[in-house]
Amino acid sequence: MTTLRTTCSLEPAPRAAWGRRARTAMLMVFPIALFGCGSVEPPGANPSPHSATGANDPAWMTNRVQLPPPDADRITYNEHTRTLALYDLPGNDRWMVQLPGEAYGRPAAPQHRVPADTDLSEVMVYYARPGVKPSTPVSVKQIRDSGNVHSSLALK
Repeated sequence: MTTLRTTCSLEPAPRAAWGRRARTAMLMVFPIALFGCGSVEPPGANPSPHSATGANDPAWMTNRVQLPPPDADRITYNEHTRTLALYDLPGNDRWMVQLPGEAYGRPAAPQHRVPADTDLSEVMVYYARPGVKPSTPVSVKQIRDSGNVHSSLALK
């Protein structure tokens, strides 16, 4: 009996197909592994807008009662015009000013005027993240006192 003519199978042997897939995967993964998806800046490269721990907490982190207080050295208070100059906050954080007798603060603009005849030790300034938590407040008196020039820096 004579054998019939046979043709080669169009499908490669299972082992050869696996080798080709592995080579293709390596060619795709190698450039990604070599260049990465991006680099993270080392900690401390950009100073945090707030000085204390917890200022950059994500919204879902609720183990802290309040965010750290604002940096009183970066806020200026002009006694002649009774105006607070507030620095820019990151993300959706907002400045709030609480006057004496108010239960909650109200949103404040970057330049906020304090009403006349108010005790500066009772006017509180803080920032809040919408839907999360407020920071620890600081009084305008603390802001004013932190802005005083030290005698070591005074001109003689």
